[in-house]
Amino acid sequence: MAFNSMVSLKYETRKLTDCISIVSGIDLCNAIRTFHILAILCGLIIIGLLIYRKQILKQKSENEI
Repeated sequence: MAFNSMVSLKYETRKLTDCISIVSGIDLCNAIRTFHILAILCGLIIIGLLIYRKQILKQKSENEI
């Protein structure tokens, strides 16, 4: 999604330093920043789940018994 917004930033603004889209009026820089933050958070969550997967699966199997 960030890549898509960066393409929009290139083709929907007069200069690369502009952030407001001529077509839709959306602040593309804010959208790109938001998508980067969401990607980082999702990555951290995945890493956390991979690190603690044994504890998560162990707790689930103990509760089923």
